[in-house]
Amino acid sequence: MPNCLCPLKNAARDAPNLIAILGKGFSLTFSELDQAADTYRAELQRIGLAAGHRIVTYHPTDWRLIAFFFAVWRLGASICPLNLRLPPLQISDSLSRLSPALYLTDLSLPFQPLRPIPSSSFSSLFLFTSGTTGIPKIAVHSLNSLLTNASSAVSGLDLQPNDQWLLSLPLFHVGGIGILLRCILARATLVLDERSPQITHLSYVPSQLYRAWPTYRNLRCLLLGGAPIHAFPSCLPLYATYGLTEMGSIVTVGRKPNSMHPLSGREIKIAEDGEILVRGPCLFQGYWEQDRIHLPIDEQGWFATKDIGRFCPKEGFAILGRKDWQFISGGENIQPEEIELELLRLPEIIDAAVIALPDAEFGQRPAAVIQTRFSNYTLHQMQSALKPRLPKFKIPIALFIFDEIPKNGLKTDRKKIFELVTRELLN
Repeated sequence: MPNCLCPLKNAARDAPNLIAILGKGFSLTFSELDQAADTYRAELQRIGLAAGHRIVTYHPTDWRLIAFFFAVWRLGASICPLNLRLPPLQISDSLSRLSPALYLTDLSLPFQPLRPIPSSSFSSLFLFTSGTTGIPKIAVHSLNSLLTNASSAVSGLDLQPNDQWLLSLPLFHVGGIGILLRCILARATLVLDERSPQITHLSYVPSQLYRAWPTYRNLRCLLLGGAPIHAFPSCLPLYATYGLTEMGSIVTVGRKPNSMHPLSGREIKIAEDGEILVRGPCLFQGYWEQDRIHLPIDEQGWFATKDIGRFCPKEGFAILGRKDWQFISGGENIQPEEIELELLRLPEIIDAAVIALPDAEFGQRPAAVIQTRFSNYTLHQMQSALKPRLPKFKIPIALFIFDEIPKNGLKTDRKKIFELVTRELLN
């Protein structure tokens, strides 16, 4: 990537002394971050890396990893940051699928000399999806698609120079990369220390909001997405969002969960069966499958998200849940997220998930898995509380209490939950 196209290089030229990164006890200006990226780029070239190479990292989010992202992009190579929670066998499988030229777990200099594995994928980012319903897919983005998403989000979310956005999402997640690029484009500060009192922008999933109420005096924007939203306090500058890895992060934004509109550069529509379709310049290049990129779109360029939604001309878009998770009980369609929203409204419940259990009469019936403040919370209490809120066929017929709801990254891991519930039933 030529220097004139690098967003960090442009920020260092236009605002060299503004703070790019604010950490615990340190800060880096845009000029200093730019110099760090150049140093990493020179080191990668020294050991034989070049344009088209794939580089995998397994490294915590810090200023070094941020600088390394831009070094890789300046080289014309692609980066794939791995989830830090992956066990050794899954790391091995990920490396086998990616065949990287370089795998780094330590960004300390100098790097060990090597003979890079040949590769030729002229992309910028490889990201594993959450894989909650099967084997995680590998989404491939160009830097241009990521910057297109970030650029329109900067204007749509009123991000200004010297604003501070807490990097509350990891850099192996598209949401974290979105925060990074928005801050670089806006000349805003990327905050690594949640204790900073000057934070203006936050990105949360609902469970983060329910557990830790933000108290930042200068907070102007709190993005909330990634899961059903049951509480939307008017005293906070909340914005409901819908996004996906395949579109480079945010697609729609609104002041209410059922009243969202697409940011510029995104198109969205609802298919006849309720599935959400998207397209636009921030759409990814495709999925990495057997050393090739495959883009699953229709003849008009629409990508099927497997999410279910609705559109109201007056209000806008609302997201109802995942098509994959919908099940039929006695001839009735059930969307688990609808039941989860009602469960999360109950004061006794901290977190919740709904799964389908086999049933001889109805085919499938809903079961609730919850994290609660009360160890003696009962199925009868839950069902009584839900009766005024849900039709009878949507009220869970079983209750399982977990110390914590399993997550895959930021999302509920329904596959893991079903495995744990099945094991409990067998015992």
